[in-house]
Amino acid sequence: METALSHFHEELKSVRTGRASSSLLDNVVAMYYGAPTALKQLATVTTPDATQIMVQPFDATAIPAIRKAIEEAELGLTPTDDGRVIRLSVPPLTAERREEYVKKVGKMAEGARIAVRNVRGDIWEEIQKAQKDAIISEDNRDWGRAEIDKVTAEYNKKIEELTKAKEAELRAV
Repeated sequence: METALSHFHEELKSVRTGRASSSLLDNVVAMYYGAPTALKQLATVTTPDATQIMVQPFDATAIPAIRKAIEEAELGLTPTDDGRVIRLSVPPLTAERREEYVKKVGKMAEGARIAVRNVRGDIWEEIQKAQKDAIISEDNRDWGRAEIDKVTAEYNKKIEELTKAKEAELRAV
């Protein structure tokens, strides 16, 4: 469940809000000398101001690969380069685009909740099997179910809190 929550948290970082953030490029992977390489390993990503992201490659020959990877990531950002650095202008979001992103966050949250439910189901099956094999008693089975329900509710609450925070961030002008 912790893995599902942390994955959801990482996914949320890639959703663009109205300001520039280096975390928008965390999931970008470029083909560098034939191998898929994370952008973090190829360049330094900074945000000199609230509307711009600057990508400074460690190796200038990687610029075309980085540009292509950013374009293919469908972030809604157009890279421009001067041969040394790549600049990404982050335009302000329109109200329509903000609502699209809110819906996208909702779908991500549902995916995280499904992952948590799947983990809960797996644990419940293990508990039932243990009771069937006479490893644990019926009382322990019932206690186990109550515990996994409690933990599942905790993780769903955390997912909901992250979702509400991101939605508020997206709707803020």
